[in-house]
Amino acid sequence: MSDKEMRYPPVSVAMATFNGGKFLEEQILSLLSQTHPPAEIIVTDDLSTDHTQDILEKYSRMGVLQYYRNQEQLGVVGNFKKAVSLTTAGNYIALCDQDDIWLPEKLETSLAVLQQTEQEATPAMIYSDLWLMNEQGKHLNTTVQQQLGHHKYNHCLETLLFGNFVLGCTVLMNRHMKPYFADIPEEFPFNHDAWITLVAFCLGNVRQLDKPLIQYRHHSHNVTFKQVKQISRLQRLLQHARNSFLNREYLEEQFVLVQLFYEKYHTIIPPEQEAMLKRFLSLRNKTYLQKKLAFEVAFGQKWKNRF
Repeated sequence: MSDKEMRYPPVSVAMATFNGGKFLEEQILSLLSQTHPPAEIIVTDDLSTDHTQDILEKYSRMGVLQYYRNQEQLGVVGNFKKAVSLTTAGNYIALCDQDDIWLPEKLETSLAVLQQTEQEATPAMIYSDLWLMNEQGKHLNTTVQQQLGHHKYNHCLETLLFGNFVLGCTVLMNRHMKPYFADIPEEFPFNHDAWITLVAFCLGNVRQLDKPLIQYRHHSHNVTFKQVKQISRLQRLLQHARNSFLNREYLEEQFVLVQLFYEKYHTIIPPEQEAMLKRFLSLRNKTYLQKKLAFEVAFGQKWKNRF
């Protein structure tokens, strides 16, 4: 066994595919170019109707990956749950989308930081930002977090409750996260990354890497990324005033997510984190304005650059 293999134990890449043939091969090649190669690449395909299966069959014959074609469509969350469930027991697990490009050092850098972050018998994960590129692969000189505004505040449980800031494709997690991944509900309007991020911040250890390690392809079929319209401070204030007057629904998906999470794990959530979850859930039947005020209080001094 080489020194690198001793320092960096096996990593399973779990990829979920669906009609991703246009960019899939480029993503696979980036996995094969890692400075710390994955021990296995597990792919579950959700009944693609394009040439995705041809690409997976090609690399399967080469012994590069193992792929499984679902017998019925599972959707994004169900497809990822299946891929993760098929990874080798004990391995670290990296989640992978079908249309990005990993920088060569992604796994090696991520694993080194995760091993410094995790504690014995505790779920742990790391995540990073992503460079943004267009559909043609042109680098756009900005990141996903910059586009979504997630770089403007500190990432912690208190800010997480008001909206997820982690994209699953950046995540590397340890083996203790795997059972929690299997618990993710599939019938509600949130993705797997929101659930596992709550797990890491409530029940385990988590750390953000200080540099992007993925080139994220922004196109019309992205599941996890929507273009954010940039508006001025005055426009934002007027928007909040209008929503308050109409008492519009606010944060409902977050309330559903946190409620399900709390019901599932309330017996093992530490007291400080449990108190935060309960405070957040107590807002559910409040007015729009009360929820917005709670948002401002929760973020408080956590803004790095408010506007």
